[in-house]
Amino acid sequence: MLLIYLPVATSRSEYIFELIFKHELGIEYSTTSDNKFFEAYQQEKINYSAFRFGKEIFIKSTPLLFEHTIKKINISVEKKQGILVLFANDATCDVGFDIFASVFYMVSRYEEYLSFTPDKHGRFRAMDSIAYKNNFLQLPVVNIWIQYLKKILHEKFPSLQWQHSSFKAIITYDIDIAYAFKGRGLFRFTAAMAKDFFTLKFKNIFKRFQSLSAKKDPWDVYDYLKETIIKNNVSSVFFFLLADYSSHDKNIPHDHPLMIDLIQKISTYSEIGIHPSYKSSKNAVKILKEKIRLEKIINKPITKSRQHYLKFTLPDTYNHLATAGITEDYSMGFADIPGFRAGTCKPFYFYDLLNERSTGFKIFPITVMEAAFLYYLKLKPAECLQIIFNLINEVKNVDGTFISIWHNNSLSTDSIYKEWKWVHNEMIKRISSG
Repeated sequence: MLLIYLPVATSRSEYIFELIFKHELGIEYSTTSDNKFFEAYQQEKINYSAFRFGKEIFIKSTPLLFEHTIKKINISVEKKQGILVLFANDATCDVGFDIFASVFYMVSRYEEYLSFTPDKHGRFRAMDSIAYKNNFLQLPVVNIWIQYLKKILHEKFPSLQWQHSSFKAIITYDIDIAYAFKGRGLFRFTAAMAKDFFTLKFKNIFKRFQSLSAKKDPWDVYDYLKETIIKNNVSSVFFFLLADYSSHDKNIPHDHPLMIDLIQKISTYSEIGIHPSYKSSKNAVKILKEKIRLEKIINKPITKSRQHYLKFTLPDTYNHLATAGITEDYSMGFADIPGFRAGTCKPFYFYDLLNERSTGFKIFPITVMEAAFLYYLKLKPAECLQIIFNLINEVKNVDGTFISIWHNNSLSTDSIYKEWKWVHNEMIKRISSG
């Protein structure tokens, strides 16, 4: 068994050791603050403190894991052994940087608890993150660091037993607006017609009348998605917005027969999750109300969730979700730039930094969302596909989980979304190739 020495155990250190050694590496370990016991121990051991004892693996500690406050930290990003690292150490440290503090800083989202300038939706901006500022947002640095630690451990202690992981992919779909025209009540239908008329969008008027006939709605891509998911045997989750109508929540009514039928059909071949409304991030009552609506439709407990607009506040939103019975969240990503917001491409448990506690709430970090390319970066589909391929390769290199977000409208026949179904198909081919 691997023994880890540290001057004092904290909830932060316990959390990060469990994340790295139990969940990612699968190594049995224990900790001690008894330096005499540690020095006498004859098997595999790591010293996580300020000074080396002997021939153990020495990782020189910084204060972060031994603190109980949240404060601004001046962190320099350096390159060690060809990889970008935080909290770099001197030559006396076997690893070259405080890997435990580095992983904790990224996965706890420490920087998001500090004062920041939010975007117009109240979100932490990608451009303010340490990853974006230092050009490693497209690298799963946490997993790269852990792989580096594994290499050092293997060279020093070849008898250690590891767990083996493999590349996975989950394609997720946000159903913000199930249909372009179908399912509106008389008031919404008439108001939309008037808006199209006064903005000279006569094609939309024609399509709205077509939607009243047997002609298929342009955003009804669900047969295509079912065929694609089943044919390629990919894991998928559909997140449904079932909010009351508002300026940011415009799906058809949650109790409309069209919506109920759609959700029930999709639940036969895919997992289902709730897509809590725009203002739910600070409102536990809204989350629970919308979750119950979905549970009544499929007659099953709902445990998966993703915030509408990826809008969440730490730690409040995650605590509200957990209180509502949600155990897995798929919101950890930036809306405007693809990459690894928490530095990792593997699911991990949420650490509530404000209350200094580990939780059983599991975060599934997303890698890419097509809306980032469409509405923020405004890149051509071919350019986006290359970025997606590069991110898939990064995830494969660390045996992680690649999670993408798509919206049904971006796979439609509307001219604005031309070629995006092609990007979607090519992405699936790449992840299905292993």
